[in-house]
Amino acid sequence: MKLKFFISAFIIGLISFIAPTLADNSSQDSIKLSKTVPIADIHRHVNKFVSPSKLVEQMKANGIGWSGAVGPTEWQTESDPYLELLGNAYIPTAGQAELTQIFFKIGPSAIEDENNRFYKDLFSNADELFRSGKIKGFGELILNNKASNPSPNFRRKVTIDSPPIERMMAIADKNGGFIQIHTEDDEDSIAQIKQLAKKHPKTPIILSHCMLTTNINLVSDLLKNYPNLYCDLSARTTLHYTNPESDNAKLRAIYGENFADPAWIKLIESYPSRFMVGSDTYRYDIDFEKVIGAIRNGLLSRLKPATIEMVAYKNAQKVMDLK
Repeated sequence: MKLKFFISAFIIGLISFIAPTLADNSSQDSIKLSKTVPIADIHRHVNKFVSPSKLVEQMKANGIGWSGAVGPTEWQTESDPYLELLGNAYIPTAGQAELTQIFFKIGPSAIEDENNRFYKDLFSNADELFRSGKIKGFGELILNNKASNPSPNFRRKVTIDSPPIERMMAIADKNGGFIQIHTEDDEDSIAQIKQLAKKHPKTPIILSHCMLTTNINLVSDLLKNYPNLYCDLSARTTLHYTNPESDNAKLRAIYGENFADPAWIKLIESYPSRFMVGSDTYRYDIDFEKVIGAIRNGLLSRLKPATIEMVAYKNAQKVMDLK
């Protein structure tokens, strides 16, 4: 009799436990998956304050399967040691160090001139870099950051479909590579992005930080009409701002440790194959672990399980041929 009673009580308790769980099955699955899914960090700069061994340590501790897809923010930093240590887990690119040197040593207008010495060196061996696996693409090409960079001496706005950028697109197209571009959502810059995307439809163009735009309709229209455009959701947290309470920080933040903008979640679910994530710890004081926590707990946990996997790493695997 006691046995029957306990069995009945157990079954009743089990049903009462399962019922709400089943009702919220998708969100529970999403929360669980978001904590363990591997992440392709497609906006991780290599800088002298994070050594190759330190990067490996951070990746292992935070479930990062791949890292890179942008260059060093300091041109003196060599990316080869990271590639040598990480192998296929590192996503090497070219172009960022060259553009930074052009900007500081010659001037912003020279970014549009393919005849300067930095471009000549890059283009002379770009095909070999692709063939040897030394690079998988070009980026981060900072072409319009006139209002999105905190340092006035680093701001610029240049023509996005200028001859040297066109040439990078052609080289990437030839070698199955990608290009990652930092631009803001100015009307002329958007028109130039469209021109590049239309001229090179097979070459993926990743829009760094999703242009830091708040215009969801613009992003939706771009993704709808240009199948080779992708959005990188890095640096869309208040963690990336020296003053997280500033209007700019709050306006541009899409997600955080405990929230995500429902309108952006809806947009991501509408185009699940077109979004990727990254940490963008370009300054030593940006907390990598907190950024990854915000990606997992704030952003990914609010997506459907299938979308979580795509945004976390599967889209990057496809676009960047990650092993």
